[in-house]
Amino acid sequence: MNKAANIAILFFTFPILLFSIFVGYDLPLEMLKTTGAQIPYQPIIGGALAALIFIPTFWRSTKRWYGVSLLRQKSRFVWNEPISQVRKQRALTYNLLEALVLLALCFGIYKIYNQGWPIYLAYGIAFLDSMVYTLAGAKGNNWRIGITKKAVVLADREVKVVYFTGLRKIEKAQDTLYFNYIKDLQMDMPIVAAENQKEFLEQLMQHIDHNKVYVDQSVKKILQNID
Repeated sequence: MNKAANIAILFFTFPILLFSIFVGYDLPLEMLKTTGAQIPYQPIIGGALAALIFIPTFWRSTKRWYGVSLLRQKSRFVWNEPISQVRKQRALTYNLLEALVLLALCFGIYKIYNQGWPIYLAYGIAFLDSMVYTLAGAKGNNWRIGITKKAVVLADREVKVVYFTGLRKIEKAQDTLYFNYIKDLQMDMPIVAAENQKEFLEQLMQHIDHNKVYVDQSVKKILQNID
């Protein structure tokens, strides 16, 4: 989810920077026989470009805060714990880097094209949202991983939900659990998010159908405390 939002923001940033540079520096547009500053409907174009940043930001923010809110409801889970310190530090680092990039884009576009306030406002909102969410994760135990009778749920840098319905195989590679489903669908969950991986897997094993789900040796080794 977070990756999809970042890809969307990055994808739309290129035409936004191009538009801002042409208009801000009044560069010539030979094909249109005009210059950047003379492009018509600039407020409308600026508002539309800002929406391309605001929409994925709003979508990501909604999903993140919903995931945090859901995992606070511990009664809905059979197992629910804060994420590991290793995962937390990694998530905080990436979130801070993400926020700094958004802040740089906000100020950069302001300097280049200060009339394009909807655009740099959208990046500013994205920066503030990222920082508030990061601070909420840094303080207390707001970022968590949990197991219900139907799924595994993670809420930290991103929100992931892995359901048990249709599950056929569970395997581990490095720090990630891979859940393989019918029709060749595969989902993943970072096992490093759980502080006690053995306890996490024991709880997981209690809620899958062992008649239908194959558990790979890479997973069994952790359950048996084999290095």
